[in-house]
Amino acid sequence: MITGTGMLVLRDGRRIELAYQFAAVYDDLRVGFLRCDTSAVDPSAFFGRLKMECDDGTTVRLAVMHHSDRYLGITGRVMSLDEIERERSSQVGVMA
Repeated sequence: MITGTGMLVLRDGRRIELAYQFAAVYDDLRVGFLRCDTSAVDPSAFFGRLKMECDDGTTVRLAVMHHSDRYLGITGRVMSLDEIERERSSQVGVMA
């Protein structure tokens, strides 16, 4: 099991501190749990693709399979450096 800490980035830009536990790691795929307080977040915020930024520098694009006020069951894929850079570039264009 791989464990660590990071931030969940919601589509509206809000960030939630978390601890993660990945039970399965296959190449760039991740499956596990994010332990975080989501009691103040509307459940609709978990639909669609989200992003997790790990404290070790890894970024995971993820989908929530199950949610509660204390944890999220997720599946995801590690983003390549090219994907991260393209995403940053497209956000700069939108903000300008």
